Amino acid sequence: MKTQIIHRGGLALGLLAFTLLNPTPRLLAQVCQDGDKSAKILKRFDANGNGQIDPEEQKAADHARQELFQRLHGKYDADGNGQLSDTEKATRRADLQAKRNEALAKFDKDGDGRLSREERASAMAARKADRKQVHDKKSGV
Repeated sequence: MKTQIIHRGGLALGLLAFTLLNPTPRLLAQVCQDGDKSAKILKRFDANGNGQIDPEEQKAADHARQELFQRLHGKYDADGNGQLSDTEKATRRADLQAKRNEALAKFDKDGDGRLSREERASAMAARKADRKQVHDKKSGV
């Protein structure tokens, strides 16, 4: 039973990836079901409400995907081709590991090399406060 559920989830993600990489408007509409990620994508980009992703809507979806890539990985995309090469991925991994080590050094109060539940909660609270401060600066509050 558990294997069947995992298989269905993998199949759904595979269809979603295929649909986004190979846009076929009717395929996306057929795959969508309420509560499914595909349904959310369809709802977000189906501007005219016809149950399909038309070429103009596909352009908007592609643009949103590129913006998301730039927000998440843009500073690591040294050659600007919209994809991370192995070298760029290694740079990203090293940067993320350095950030983890920095957080560990800052919040690991007992020095055991791990964040306990309390230490993790403290780190999350600090992160949330930092985000709020950045948001307030951007909004002029």
